[in-house]
Amino acid sequence: MEVHHSLQGSLYDLAILSHGVSGVVFELPDSTVVKVPCGSDQSREELAIESTIYNRLGSHPYITKFLYTYKGMIVLERLQYPLRKRLWDLRNAGAPPPATDVLRWAIQISQALQHAHSRCVFQVDIGPHNILLDGFEDAKLSDFAGSSIDGSAPSVLPSPHSQYPNMLKPSIQSEMFALGSTLYEIETTQQPYCDKSDKDVEELFRAGDFPDTSALMLGEVISKCWRAEYEDVGEAVKDITRIQRKYANAVEKRHGIV
Repeated sequence: MEVHHSLQGSLYDLAILSHGVSGVVFELPDSTVVKVPCGSDQSREELAIESTIYNRLGSHPYITKFLYTYKGMIVLERLQYPLRKRLWDLRNAGAPPPATDVLRWAIQISQALQHAHSRCVFQVDIGPHNILLDGFEDAKLSDFAGSSIDGSAPSVLPSPHSQYPNMLKPSIQSEMFALGSTLYEIETTQQPYCDKSDKDVEELFRAGDFPDTSALMLGEVISKCWRAEYEDVGEAVKDITRIQRKYANAVEKRHGIV
């Protein structure tokens, strides 16, 4: 693929979209972005791992599209903004996310995670901050700089609100636990135990004490994620799909379609 001309010169004239420990994301003029290492050896290593992971994952409709690398930089498709921003905006407006959006995002995120696991990749830091929305409001899993591939040690940890109790290394159970917290935040617009300290959250999770999800549309799925009752993400996808169909049928009946 042809290298964008902006990468062959200075990056200083490009707008910064975001920055983190592993790198800075600049906006390119052609609906793409470039992720540049911060300068440290660790940052360069993390972006090299991220490039390896994107190549391993290949093309998937709900994973950010990887285009190419250039001199240690990663070029990706440009998306709108993190899902968490959308949830914050909804909460500030006093409007819960529409059920159709909740279910669609839940399916998309779960399918992306299922694909990553099938390629021996654990994203590790799963949450709405690492899920981006595209122009069609579809969710795409992103940011694999600190992730684990083929059992490698990750360089990031999940938020305490998403961390599997006594987590020693990434696993299906730790990923499912974080997925549960992600689905909880999507439906409620807030992280589980958002009003408690990190230490308190860790102690509650360790004791198996989780927020009540009985009134939530995805409550059963969230609870099963937290309580390690799924063998893999595929089982969660089946449950969410069942809930999605049940909701669609209820809407049709309400409007006299069936």
